[in-house]
Amino acid sequence: MRSTKRHATLPIGRTARIAFEIDAMREGCCLAARSLLGKHSVDELELEECARLDDALAQANRLLKFTVRDIMLSRLSRRSGVKER
Repeated sequence: MRSTKRHATLPIGRTARIAFEIDAMREGCCLAARSLLGKHSVDELELEECARLDDALAQANRLLKFTVRDIMLSRLSRRSGVKER
């Protein structure tokens, strides 16, 4: 009899794609900051908000990239028969 259980597939590809989308969002923060700095009177509060958003996106991006990398390396080592660290 066949097993009806299916292993859940991790969304590694989609997660990696989100990391690249976060890079694009960070570029949007940079463009907004440049635009703000180009104005005659700089709105310091809005500029600070741009920086905070960019920092949060950078932190999320580092975490996603590190985790995807770690999972992929773990899978490669399991498939190659090499013991994990």
